[in-house]
Amino acid sequence: MTAALETWGMSGAVNRFRQPEYTGENRCLPCTVVNVLIAVALGGAVAAVGVATSNSGIGLGAGAVLVGLSLVAIYLRGYLVPGTPTLTKRYFPPWLLALFGKEPADEFAGVAGADSEETVPDAESLDPETVLLEVGALEECADTDDLCLTESFRTAWNAGVEQARDADRGALRDALGVPGGAETEEFGDAFRLVVDGKEAGRWESRAAFLADLGAAHALEQRYDGWSDLPVRARGQLLNGLRLFVDTCPACSGTPEFGTETVESCCSTREVAAVACPDCGARLFETPV
Repeated sequence: MTAALETWGMSGAVNRFRQPEYTGENRCLPCTVVNVLIAVALGGAVAAVGVATSNSGIGLGAGAVLVGLSLVAIYLRGYLVPGTPTLTKRYFPPWLLALFGKEPADEFAGVAGADSEETVPDAESLDPETVLLEVGALEECADTDDLCLTESFRTAWNAGVEQARDADRGALRDALGVPGGAETEEFGDAFRLVVDGKEAGRWESRAAFLADLGAAHALEQRYDGWSDLPVRARGQLLNGLRLFVDTCPACSGTPEFGTETVESCCSTREVAAVACPDCGARLFETPV
């Protein structure tokens, strides 16, 4: 469609009319579907009025032109009715967004691991806190009623991160036990691994990738049951450990914990996040 418009010498007008934030990879499918239905309904109404007034030819032609222009607008701008993205975020229920693959919790949820048919031990019965305490990764803090990294695990973790500096994403796939054939999907600085249509892992940044790969190496050395864990269980342990990162793997800054509002094409939600203010690297994110 864009090529045709440019052929007609309208490329300048097209670029002025286009809204990249709502088209291409950023297109909101629920918005598009709703607006196409509205366009068809309006075109049908115009055609019906024409037929009712005995001007069927004009009515049908006007209806077709209206639908055509509406589709061009939706293609270039992402929607026809002003304010559609805001209305979609505010009024579309999660189950409806899920039909289009846009459920709020699916946008950079920060939970590594995929559904697994393995059951011993499974992700549901695994208590990450208990396991991390038992293997000596965490301990009771000396001065607060909380958990902290043990010094020995911090040392092993940092060493694992340094070893992983030049590693590619296949190394983390192997550490998690993700089977071959995993595909990588990019989301800006974030990415995820998908196997047979199922998500096998998701990382918010290169820093999160390095943190998980380093932690996987450290856990493999001190947790005898690591190789028996299914993908999702390994992901839960690594994801939980990211809450305790005290040195950013990307820039050596000090990560901070906080909450913020995150907007996607179709939803707005509150998330809890761990990020490094020095370089903006995000290490952990989960819906509140």
